[in-house]
Amino acid sequence: MKYKMKRWLLWLIAFVITVAAAIYQRTTGPTHPKSIEASLLGGRCTFSCPRSLSTEITPQQAQKDWENLGKTSLLQIGVKEVNEEEKEARLFYKRAYSQEDWKMVDLKAGSDGHLEALLPAQPPAGKLAYYIEVSGVALSKESPIIIRFRNPVPAWALIPHILFMFAAMLLSTFCGLLSLRKGSNWKNYAWCCLAILLAGGLILGPIVQKFAFGAFWSGWPVGEDLTDTKTLIAACFWIVALLFSRKKSGRWLAIVAAVSLLVVFSIPHSTSGSEFNYQTGVIETGP
Repeated sequence: MKYKMKRWLLWLIAFVITVAAAIYQRTTGPTHPKSIEASLLGGRCTFSCPRSLSTEITPQQAQKDWENLGKTSLLQIGVKEVNEEEKEARLFYKRAYSQEDWKMVDLKAGSDGHLEALLPAQPPAGKLAYYIEVSGVALSKESPIIIRFRNPVPAWALIPHILFMFAAMLLSTFCGLLSLRKGSNWKNYAWCCLAILLAGGLILGPIVQKFAFGAFWSGWPVGEDLTDTKTLIAACFWIVALLFSRKKSGRWLAIVAAVSLLVVFSIPHSTSGSEFNYQTGVIETGP
């Protein structure tokens, strides 16, 4: 009973570590909404500015005259309270990293306390830079917000991908903690971890990537997408640990693999992700 209690404690510790890593990855990633605080006439306001937006333009259309399709994407900026002052807000945008002039659209009060504007839809992996102006005060003009466009991903692919990756992180962390015990039977858990990691990261992951940006794989060796590459690295660490599982060094390799997976998956999601090249009309597999 004492041994079982200790094992449940390891599961609890592993769960807490995994949740903390997942929250850190989610909240620090380049697609997580950027929070902007400002002191305006009506008091202090906080705006939640999206950095990811859906587009109806497909990768196939992106290679043609996509700008004449006239498609738009609805941008919703969260704000706690929309008062008269904020109803006169404006948004300025242009293609990210370009020398283009800023274009302006009005921000109108929408539902659920949002400020809304229609932006010209961009191809998947296309990026716009924008900032907002409220009551004549420009917010984030010096460091414009970068928003990346993506095609919608069906729930049947996205939800299992997320669940599998979380399960792999949990099993990996538990395996690493269990491997600290000499003589522990960590190998069965390690095999389960690797299987789930391969299914979630190297099967479902590319499917999600294909739906969102039109490419199954854009990491090493064909590209520089960090999300794809770090998944491959994590899987390789666990493969090596299992190959040497019968040796004395096996459990130490399992600990290294667990730490490595935790580190690589703490890297913010979508860092150095795919980007649409407006000159060539091609989605590049790198930053």
